[in-house]
Amino acid sequence: MTRLLAALLVLLTACAPLVQVAQPDERATLTRAGLSVTLTNPGPDALTGDPSRAGDGVALTVQGVGLVPDAQAAQWCRAATSTSWACTLPDLPVGTSRRVTFTAGTLLDAAAFGYRPSLGARPVLIWLQ
Repeated sequence: MTRLLAALLVLLTACAPLVQVAQPDERATLTRAGLSVTLTNPGPDALTGDPSRAGDGVALTVQGVGLVPDAQAAQWCRAATSTSWACTLPDLPVGTSRRVTFTAGTLLDAAAFGYRPSLGARPVLIWLQ
């Protein structure tokens, strides 16, 4: 499932502008600072994993070359391919953020996939800014 999600997020990267048009009210951001990506949730409600799967979290896919996760990222992420990491982040309540940091390598791109209780089964896609 995680590999399928990783492949889907990589495939959809080229469609990022169209996805943002399809969800104009989405305010969550995914930003990069060096070898870190930060997912920030200003609201309007929590950003969660798939509500139909107990214990699921927000999916984050990170692409890069030679990436080495720090201790915290190693708890959330695993190498999906030689150039892609699949991370499952804890839910993000309103006003919180999660940072995933790598200590070495070249970070190329990232995308997050989650749900908001107010949107029901409609997923939310967040692209690296």
